Amino acid sequence: MLTPTRPLLVMHSAQGLPQALREASGDPARVWPMADWDALERAMERVPPTAVVIVDPYAPAEAEPSTRLEALLTQMPSATVVAAFEVTAQTARHVEMLARWGVADVIDLGREDTPVSLRRRLRMVQGRLAARLLERALPRSTPTRTRALLAVAADTAATGGGSADLAQALGVTERTVLRWCGRADLPQPRRLLAWLRILLAADMLDDPGRTLAAVARACGYSSDTALRNTLRTFLSASPTELRGQAFQTAAAAFARELFELRDAAHARGRPERTWLY
Repeated sequence: MLTPTRPLLVMHSAQGLPQALREASGDPARVWPMADWDALERAMERVPPTAVVIVDPYAPAEAEPSTRLEALLTQMPSATVVAAFEVTAQTARHVEMLARWGVADVIDLGREDTPVSLRRRLRMVQGRLAARLLERALPRSTPTRTRALLAVAADTAATGGGSADLAQALGVTERTVLRWCGRADLPQPRRLLAWLRILLAADMLDDPGRTLAAVARACGYSSDTALRNTLRTFLSASPTELRGQAFQTAAAAFARELFELRDAAHARGRPERTWLY
């Protein structure tokens, strides 16, 4: 059985929430119920970067957000974690605390827990993955339309897709994507997706609580050796050398290639332009 590319890990006992999430996701197999913090941490070691984790921050029945949630976010800051609880006059003060810990969003139970509301919230949270990645990785001078293409490519890479999947997501042919990448001074689609996959892996590699094998498995590499070889090929460094600065190193190398492609296009006498016009 194939692992869903956008799993939902749910550690919550609220009545009706798991079923509402199944309806919201459109695929019951995507929703993975977690019994406790230990089970959740083990599961997070094997899910792709597109996974969304929905937790009760007060489990088990605490008055304050659990220190287990704070520890989890400290160990895996790249994870997308959503806290689901009833926001009242007593709990509203915890929203800011959870944001400081690294919680991506809050679901207000009793107001936003219908399948329609949850579907909207999940789409918004999942859409932030590409936006967050690109915001940190791209040069400020990157044109808006180029960013739009890269956002779709990042989402495709995060779900393990290839060039054909990218073309399908954009609603055009692979030849058109190739032409758009050339006009935008981007690498060819296959190499572009490889770069974005490296950025995703590098982001996870900087998490103190993730092993190289866990990162490789989550990002769809066949083994930790395959990820190690890819990092050496693209970044000329080993995972050990990259730890703690993997994303920064990968983003700098990716930006360097983008600048080189732009300079090469200008040297050929082509005026500066955006990817689609």
